[in-house]
Amino acid sequence: MAVVVTKNLSSLKLYLNKGLDENSKQITGTKTFNYVDSEATDQNVLDVANALANLQKHDVYNIVRIDNSTLSE
Repeated sequence: MAVVVTKNLSSLKLYLNKGLDENSKQITGTKTFNYVDSEATDQNVLDVANALANLQKHDVYNIVRIDNSTLSE
């Protein structure tokens, strides 16, 4: 049988640089935004991510789109 792929909702993750701790070790964090339309283009998701990055208290150093699919036969 052929595999059937069903796209589910995606999510968007912003990785944040929160500065240094008392030992000069990098502190990082993440913000995850769920319910991203799986049909949204990568450019649209990046545009939204950049707009959200501008609203963050800390600098964003990485943007990740996480796609989710269901596989069946």
